[in-house]
Amino acid sequence: MSLYNRRKFIFLSLATTGCSFSPVYKSDIGPAFLRGKIVLPKPGSRDDYMLYSKLEENFGQLENPVFSLSVSYEITSKGLGSLGSITRYNLIGSANFRLVEISTNTLIISDKSKTFTSYSASSQTLATETAARAARDRLMASIADQISTSIMMNYNTNQ
Repeated sequence: MSLYNRRKFIFLSLATTGCSFSPVYKSDIGPAFLRGKIVLPKPGSRDDYMLYSKLEENFGQLENPVFSLSVSYEITSKGLGSLGSITRYNLIGSANFRLVEISTNTLIISDKSKTFTSYSASSQTLATETAARAARDRLMASIADQISTSIMMNYNTNQ
């Protein structure tokens, strides 16, 4: 009986104690030292728009331009299946990005990211095209999140 009470006490003490870590993504839009300071390129395609809108969501709308972000990406598609029938597609995305300080033209961060997503192929063309578009949107959002995380994690170490 006393063992049960000790377990309950240990569990409650661990549950009520917090850690000293602070989240990178808070309920607002990214860290204060980068909020509204990153100039993003103008989108030229739907994929660009999805990528840059997610980056803008993470870093906030431009208020005080300090940095310029350039991103180049490539998306490849690979069909998967058996017996000559493709039932699933993998979209593999890789991106190179550079964050440059505008006033001094100094390179702050240059890095690469790579991720993938997939979608099911269907016998109905419209369903497959809709799934492909949703998968591309998810892929661009994932690339944007990886870029944002890399910039937030490496910004202070490169100053």
